[in-house]
Amino acid sequence: MIIFDDVSLSFGRHALFKNISLNLHGGQVIGITGANGAGKSTFLKLAGKIIRPDSGEVKLPAAKNIAAVSPEMKIYDNLTAEENLFFFAKLRGKTLSTENIFKLGGRVGLDFKTFGNVRAENFSTGMRQRLKFAILLSVDADIWLLDEPTANLDDDGRDKFFNEIQAAKSKKIILLATNDNAEEKICDEIIQLPL
Repeated sequence: MIIFDDVSLSFGRHALFKNISLNLHGGQVIGITGANGAGKSTFLKLAGKIIRPDSGEVKLPAAKNIAAVSPEMKIYDNLTAEENLFFFAKLRGKTLSTENIFKLGGRVGLDFKTFGNVRAENFSTGMRQRLKFAILLSVDADIWLLDEPTANLDDDGRDKFFNEIQAAKSKKIILLATNDNAEEKICDEIIQLPL
C-alpha cells in the first residue's frame, strides 16, 4: 500500500493538496481524475516520491520498485526501438533477449521484427506510447504510475493496454491519472481531485 500521511503541497500561493491522508491498496486499479490543473500528474509524482510534499509524508512499501508511463517520459530518438527497450531494462538490472523483446512487442502491439531497428525519431506518437508501455512491462515493477497511458493510441493499442493492466492489477499497485471515460471504466476505485 502507498500511504499519504497528512500531505500538503503548494505551488506558490496555490495550495494544490492540503492535509491529505489516504491508503492506496494494491490489487486494484486506482483512477485519479479531475479537471486540467487539478493535480493528477502531481499526485502520481508524490505517490512515486518523484517530488516531495511541503509537509506530511508519503510512505511506500519497502523494497518495491516503481515504473511509469507519462507524457513526460522520454525515449531516445537516436536509438532504435530495440535499443531503447534494452537500455531502459538494463538501467533496472534486467537483460532482455531478442525473444523477450519480440514478446514484449507482441504484448503492446509493436512489431519488433519490422520496427525494432527503426529509430524512435521516426515513430508516430502512438508507436512511441506503445514503446513506453513495453519499457514499463520489461522492468516488471511493483508499482505502476500511469498518466493518460492510452493517449494517442488506436483501438487495438487501447485494448492491449487495458488487458495488460487488468492482468497485472492483482500483483501490483496501479495508479492511473485520467480524464478519459474508457480509462476510468477499467478503474476499481476513483479518487476525484481536488480532494
